[in-house]
Parts: sequence; structure tokens; C-alpha cells
Amino acid sequence: MKLIHTFRQTELGLNYRVILAAFTMAFFAWGMIFYAHGVFKAVLEEKHGWSSSFMSLAQSWFWFVGAISAFAVGTMIDRYGARTVAYYGVCATAVGLVSISLVYEPWQLFLAFFILATAYPTIGNLGISAALAPIFEVRYAAALSLALTGASVGGAIVTPAYIFLTKDLGFELASWVLAIATLVVLSPILLWLPSSTPTKELNIDVEEQDVFRNSLRSPVFWVIFLTSFFSFTGQVGFLFQEISIFQPRMGLENAGYAVSLTVIGAAFGRFILGWTAELFQLRLVAAAVYVVQAAGLFIAFLFDGVLTSYIAAFIIGLAVGPVVMLPAMLIRGAFGAKGFGKMFGLASIGMFAGMMIGPSITGITAASFGFEIALLCLLTSDVVAAILIFLGFRKGDC
Repeated sequence: MKLIHTFRQTELGLNYRVILAAFTMAFFAWGMIFYAHGVFKAVLEEKHGWSSSFMSLAQSWFWFVGAISAFAVGTMIDRYGARTVAYYGVCATAVGLVSISLVYEPWQLFLAFFILATAYPTIGNLGISAALAPIFEVRYAAALSLALTGASVGGAIVTPAYIFLTKDLGFELASWVLAIATLVVLSPILLWLPSSTPTKELNIDVEEQDVFRNSLRSPVFWVIFLTSFFSFTGQVGFLFQEISIFQPRMGLENAGYAVSLTVIGAAFGRFILGWTAELFQLRLVAAAVYVVQAAGLFIAFLFDGVLTSYIAAFIIGLAVGPVVMLPAMLIRGAFGAKGFGKMFGLASIGMFAGMMIGPSITGITAASFGFEIALLCLLTSDVVAAILIFLGFRKGDC
């Protein structure tokens, strides 16, 4: 009882409802949108006979729209609060899921992806990080790691459920069921986020504008931007091609187990980052994360056995969760909470660009030279990220 009472008095304990709300946001953002892309691709290719290249183009459109909308979302969060913006995300996610189920023409798919792409930043990494930034002064990394664990849980539960419901009820009805679940479950949970502040005093707005302008003049911000781009290029390039990389080596079933190990590793990695970020300099921790991801890719590049592929998948997974957390932590550490939404929104353009380019680079390189060379390109991207953050995020900037 004493331990529970002590926890309730800590920064995490006092704000546990905010963490639960952010966890739920991550559950739906990754489960209904990020990981659901695999379901969309498989179902629509079979249903309409659309080629894999066309679906890849549509998914690139999704990331492009997400990159453009991220800055607008960050600005809106600073002005109206994370809760208000997240409510738009809930509605847009539900509408997007229903729209996907009603797609018959290519332009309709692009419209549906446009809606989902505007929803994703509001309840995904940007919305979650911005909601936590002004609340947690000391335990921000720990709070973020707990909240983003919802991403792994959402991927592990929602995607299989989507597939099961599609087989049992059909894709249209399954999408309607998940859209309604998003509205019913997530809407009341968002009340636990801090109340929005639609009107602010002029001097506060001016102060946040000054912080934003100063951050743009700082080389550190652009180091974070470029690091986000290179690290997400390496990460998402691997994740979207993981089955294709491992299947020829170990068969489809074992490749599925490798994906599960990556997801498990991501959960462990988040908690490790939440702990180590409070003990060591943030630039050292960040560089170590990118080196770990590069090491996993290097093992996959060197060895093609079943056991070594499992090891590589788990090591890469250890970095998957932290790579998602680090841009927010680096910006929060370097510039503080004022104007965080706008700064993180701009940095998210680098993240989304990496997400958009990574799978394309991997697919094109693999088709031309083989997956080994593709893995070499991805690990090079992570090494560049590690060098950038180690040299560019100077001591005293966080």
C-alpha cells in the first residue's frame, strides 16, 4: 500500500489518466491506420485487381499528405490543445475506414488515404508527444514510452482482428465495425487529456512564436530533422519489407514469427529508452539507438540462417520503439515545451519523408540488386543518423 501511495505522488502517478488516454490514442492510430495498410493493400489488390505498384503509389501519397498536414496539426495543437485536435482525428479515422471499404475507383482510394493521412498525426506520435510535453518535466521519456506501448498492442491486436473480421463479415462490414469502435472507445477517453485552450493571451502567442523562430535558426533543430529522416528511412524501409526479406530465407510462417519478435523487441526497447534517457546524455542514448538498429540490419545482411534472422529481427525491434520516441524527446530536450507542437510538426515532415521514401528505396534496390544490398543501404541510413546526432546535438543543448 505504501508503494502504491508513493507512486501516486510521482509525476507519472499524478498524471496516469493522461498516459492512459495517450496509450489508447496510440492503440487506435497504429492499429487502425499504420499497421492496417497491409490489410488495405491485400484486400484491394484482390478485390479490384490493382497492381502492387499502384498500391505502393497510393501509400506514398498517404505519407506525403501526412508530412504536409503534420505541420498544420502541430500549429493547431499549440493554439487549440491536443484534446480538440485529437477529436478531429477520431472522426477522420472513422470516416477514413468507412471510405476505404466503399472504394471502387482509384481516385476514391486517394481520397480515403487523404482523410486517414490527416487523422494519423492528430492521434499518433505528434498528438501524443504534444499532449505529454507540457505536463511531464522530469519523466517525459518514461511517460512517452508507456503511452507509445499502445502502438505495439494495437498492431498485435487490431490487425489480426481486422483480418479475422474481414474473413468472417467481409471487408465493408469489418471496416464499419472498427470505425464505430474507434468512435465509441476513443472519444470518451480523450476527456482525460488536458483541457484545450482555444484563446490565449497575446504575449504567450508572441513568446511561442519567438521560440519557434529561434529553433529554426538553430543548427540543432535541423540536425534533429535530418536524423529523423534518415532513421525513419532505415526503419520503415525494413518494416514494410520484413516479410519479403525473411520469407525466402525461412519460409512464410517463420517470417511471421520474426515479425512478432520485432514487435516484442519494440516494446522492450521503449522501456529501456525511458529508463536510460534519465541516466545518460540524450545525444549518446539517441546515437546508441540508431547504432542498435544498424547492427540488427548488419546481422540480417551478413547471415541468412533462421536463428540469425530471428536475432536480427529482435535487435531491430529493440530500436523500433525508441526511434519513434526520439524526435519528440530531442526537441523537448533542446527547446522545451513552448511551441512544441509546431516544432515537432515541422520535424515530422522529415519523419514522414523517411516513411515515404524508405519502402520505395528498399523495393527498388531489392528488385535491381537483391535484398542484401537493400539492407546495406538501410543500415547506412542509420549510421548516418547516429553520426549526425552524436556530433550535432552538442552537450548543453538538452
